[in-house]
Amino acid sequence: MATSRRAQSGQAIVLIALMLAVVVGMAALAIDGSRAYALRRDLQAAVDAAALTAADTLQQTSNYATAESAASRIFGTNMRLYSSPACAPGYGSPGAGPYTVTCTFADGTTLTQVVSSLGPGGSTFSLSASKTLALQFARILSTGGNPRVVASASSAVNGLVYTPTIAALNRAGCGGLPGSAITVANGGTLAIVGDVVSNGAISNAGTIQVAGDTYARCQASVSGLVEDCYPSGNSAPCTYPDKLGVVRTGYTYADPNYAPPVVVGGAQAKPGSAVIIAPGTFAADPAFAAGTCYFLAGGVYRWNAGYTNNNAFVSNELKPPAEPRVGDNTKLAQHPFWDADNVNCDGSAQVTAVSGPSPIPNGQWAFVLTSTRVAIYNGLLYTRESAPSICYGVNVNGSNRNVQIRVSNVPGATAYNIYAAPSGSCNGPFGLAEILPVVGTPLNNNTGGCPVYSGGGCSLGNEGIVLNSTDVGPPFAPNAAAPPGVIGSYPPSPQTSPLKNNLPNENAERATPPAGDRANENQCNIIGGGLTTCPGSVTPGAVVFYIPNGGCLNAGNGGDNYFFSGYQYNWLVVYEPGANNPPANSCANMMGAASDSAFIGLVYAPAASISIQKASTFRTDESGGVIADTLSFSGQLPTIIGDPDDYGPVPPASRLVS
Repeated sequence: MATSRRAQSGQAIVLIALMLAVVVGMAALAIDGSRAYALRRDLQAAVDAAALTAADTLQQTSNYATAESAASRIFGTNMRLYSSPACAPGYGSPGAGPYTVTCTFADGTTLTQVVSSLGPGGSTFSLSASKTLALQFARILSTGGNPRVVASASSAVNGLVYTPTIAALNRAGCGGLPGSAITVANGGTLAIVGDVVSNGAISNAGTIQVAGDTYARCQASVSGLVEDCYPSGNSAPCTYPDKLGVVRTGYTYADPNYAPPVVVGGAQAKPGSAVIIAPGTFAADPAFAAGTCYFLAGGVYRWNAGYTNNNAFVSNELKPPAEPRVGDNTKLAQHPFWDADNVNCDGSAQVTAVSGPSPIPNGQWAFVLTSTRVAIYNGLLYTRESAPSICYGVNVNGSNRNVQIRVSNVPGATAYNIYAAPSGSCNGPFGLAEILPVVGTPLNNNTGGCPVYSGGGCSLGNEGIVLNSTDVGPPFAPNAAAPPGVIGSYPPSPQTSPLKNNLPNENAERATPPAGDRANENQCNIIGGGLTTCPGSVTPGAVVFYIPNGGCLNAGNGGDNYFFSGYQYNWLVVYEPGANNPPANSCANMMGAASDSAFIGLVYAPAASISIQKASTFRTDESGGVIADTLSFSGQLPTIIGDPDDYGPVPPASRLVS
């Protein structure tokens, strides 16, 4: 009996040993397993945040190295690793192939970023991270090594498909449905810079050149479509950083569902003969008549009965009186902007020496003028100032001599800044000497005789001022350091060359303030009015056409419409509500032009058709894009340049793709 008890005692020890192994294993699974899960969760959250940060920073800065650095920083912060990592080979930019950088933190945690630039497809950041888990109980059951926990994420940004240059939402021609979503009706060439998206069939009787990608939902190929290099528009083969676009099938583009613009301003009567029109709600179609010019003050224009321009010139662009030729401010521009369609609204000036008290210093003087006005947005004031006019030279000799300046008004100006060059040279430097306000209400019912410098022969009116020594006497001197609007300050940057012969000058390019455009689509301001580098919060003078159900856009080939929108309106230049904002506007819009039209921003009509009938509808170096239910192109085919970075709705934020 004793022997049997000893045997049973030995068996109990074995069972206890086995049970201890099970208990330790369960403890290891519970404790180290939960630690591994927590580390994996933290690692995944940190790498997700890093991927989103990288893409978001690239969108804001256009700098890959800055984006990669931001990703490492946010990853370290989320992992509570606050010292800077060692990165090899250092932050950099992708070339024709991906760029890889691996950063190692002090505790051995690594973050690897694989960055790719896909041209019209945008940019991607593929990130992977790993960290060693120091085992506790599980070490008893292992060979003694510590495993590494791994997490990964990928983000994408700036793919043009999300802000296409042209998009048709109708599914016509796909799945047995009749018709086409996009139709090119003649044998010309339609040129698109940016992505083309069609939820239905693309029917093409000519040539479509796309510098971007083409998303044709039910077509593996599109007859007559040529893919060019993005963003240059050059023909293949493409040289880095250009990428050759491709045709993609199976993609469905959803209505981005932009919200209606908010109308600020009361009910407005049908425009009469007053040149400047204020924003608000218009019950009647303006039906602008031939031979007239209209300037639109900044804001939202709700055209309840639609918008028709028969033969007028309508714009919100602010221009100087007597625009100069690019590169020679002593000669008039060959095609002044406000002289389009022979409306004779481009304004001019005369500068002469006259007798008067408080004489100015003798010698040769030079003068240029700019048009100014104040835009209002959310109750705040924003100053606009055009590029300079031609240069006017005047010789002041003798005693008791002043300078008289008379201006035949240009549409939109509420005052003129007069800049003087004491050197007498049209090369300057010029400094602000005086401000000449516009008195009265310019009309367009008698512009055939314009310009006129006195009397009533031009219904746009005229203004005059005499400058003496209190304006330009000693110690007057141009001052490059003076801010805009201060006596002595330099004038804005001049205009740039026309796109083609017989077209108007282009606005000054964007530049660091105070240089660059201070008047039109290239002007950016902070909330409160100060100039800032684009993109900014506000584009002073921007307009939006809001056409609800019951109205239609009828921009025929007899007149011209030259409008720009702005950042405060998400660059929507024409808005018609879709099914998501009932009642939807399903009208048949027509967009034509006489010679110098432009829609700078996004034309958005998701439930309506748009017929584009002439190249000059988009005759500008920047357009934005068009989204409609169906699109048709006929006549002289245009070039449409999509530019979401400058003149399009804000691109979607960075997004995780894996």
